[in-house]
Amino acid sequence: MKGILHMMIKVLVMPFYKNHAGLLFFVFFLMFGIVESTQIVFYHQSLIYGMLSSGIFLVGVFVIWLLYQLKSLHFLLKISDADSYSFLNHVALLPVAQSFLYFLLISFITFLPVFLYTLAIYAIGIQQAFYEVLALVFVFQVALWLMNAWVLNHSIRQRHIASWVTMPSLALPHQQTQTGIYAGYLFKEEKSALLLSKVFSLVLIYIVKETLEPGDDFRIVGITWLFALLSHTYLVQKLKTFEDHLLSWTRNLPIPTTKTFSSYLLLYSLVMIPELLLLTGNIGHGLSLLQFILLPIFSSAFLMAIHVYLLKPNRDPDQFLTYLFWLFLGCFMLVLSKLIWVTAVALLVISSHLFNKRLFQYERIE
Repeated sequence: MKGILHMMIKVLVMPFYKNHAGLLFFVFFLMFGIVESTQIVFYHQSLIYGMLSSGIFLVGVFVIWLLYQLKSLHFLLKISDADSYSFLNHVALLPVAQSFLYFLLISFITFLPVFLYTLAIYAIGIQQAFYEVLALVFVFQVALWLMNAWVLNHSIRQRHIASWVTMPSLALPHQQTQTGIYAGYLFKEEKSALLLSKVFSLVLIYIVKETLEPGDDFRIVGITWLFALLSHTYLVQKLKTFEDHLLSWTRNLPIPTTKTFSSYLLLYSLVMIPELLLLTGNIGHGLSLLQFILLPIFSSAFLMAIHVYLLKPNRDPDQFLTYLFWLFLGCFMLVLSKLIWVTAVALLVISSHLFNKRLFQYERIE
């Protein structure tokens, strides 16, 4: 039976880490790379102590863990439902307890980066006698693993039965325009990925929003907004795949490239409307009207910079995460330098040039 578990790790866990390597590396960089080496231990001790002593901080950490686990669950369900992974259906022939145990181990391994950091939380918590909080952390994490294992096991065993719980299609009216077609695809076919992205970004922005006061530095909002945009990069890839499979013929239509480029800019601005609405109450309280208007422009510029990279002829798909990491890091440093306007304009100009250059040279990568 070890062969079955080895096979499941190879086809489920390894693709998960490969697809999320950039994000995990970036989180590792934020946790350990931006702090001076002499201050790392003190920094993480303070961070963990704050989590153990503050209920609000602890809830925030729980929400982040939950979103991470839901993200991994969404990925594992997607990949196991693909036609090329239909051999996983044979797992349903195993006893229920055995297949559940296998999926429990899979869930634990995908959660391993978080669990390794949790060991430090346990060490400091025991030292400071936060036994009740540690018990809550343990129960919560085990509940996350059990949740993923049950959903995956149930999905494999009940795949031949139509689900009685489905998400609404969220179909949009008036999808005749290019922007409407792509927005309709997101709301109808990628609603689960869109929902996860929105939950993460809205929770993140809400937490920061509640701490803003008049006179606060706009860089706080700018960096938070950048993290929110990072959670939507997966949608850009899905849109490009949708275009490659069903809409590649539209390049033969007499549509100016400027109009197509503008349609994408409008789409990427509209995607961030919920986050903008959440921040409307902070106009005049840590956020000026001009800065508020800048946010959707920056959204379009950042996401469009990712889109034009996907149009790169003969690109190496494995280099996408490297590009995304350096793009994010560059924007992060520029926002810290109070150059968010310059960043948005520069990304728009560069993206426009590359879009006009690459649109008709692009060929789908199989």
